Amino acid sequence: MEGLSGDLKDAVVRGDVDYLMDALTDASFDVRVAAIEGLARLGGERARMALMRIAHDRWGERPEIRIAAIRSLGRISEKPRYMSLLEDFIANDNRKVVAASRAILRDLDPEGFPARLASRGCLDHNAIRYYGDSREADAVPLLEGYIRELMTSGDLTAIRHWGKVFASVKSLGNIGGEESVQTLVPFLEWLEAEPQVEKEGFRGQRLEKIREATRKAIGSAGRG
Repeated sequence: MEGLSGDLKDAVVRGDVDYLMDALTDASFDVRVAAIEGLARLGGERARMALMRIAHDRWGERPEIRIAAIRSLGRISEKPRYMSLLEDFIANDNRKVVAASRAILRDLDPEGFPARLASRGCLDHNAIRYYGDSREADAVPLLEGYIRELMTSGDLTAIRHWGKVFASVKSLGNIGGEESVQTLVPFLEWLEAEPQVEKEGFRGQRLEKIREATRKAIGSAGRG
């Protein structure tokens, strides 16, 4: 029980869940983390529910506390159940929580991890690049929808989008297959023909990078 203070160690030894539950409200960060670890050692439904509450409390808990609870849940949950739980934290959450949860899930399920990202609609830079690196076919509809949405809005060269668009076409090229080609070819035609897309300045430079990446991706996807 390394890392636990004396009184918390004693609580674990005697199986005193109530004492550990009370310690979860302590003002000290270290005490709270130690209480979380103590509950994981004891296990049981009360401990699991307490850790679940902390893990999901986006507005009341520090990310580091939530991450400690998420990690501890892995000690008292069956692996399939724990992997499903982790999916709740791999998108639309605090960046630290997302990064930690993804790292754990990737280690537990390296082959299924890209599909899990896609099933949660993850479209951040890291996820998009991971789709390409792993050649995750399940991500193609997600990337296609993202590209089509920006074609409709005409906002693909905005600073918040263009890097992800660039990564998306490269990933589609890596994934390959007919579906990827059917996404990339119309996109390239649109890029070359659409009059309202700004073609000067920084936006113009971004547009040319996207266009060139799309051309290369079509060649790569066609060979996939």
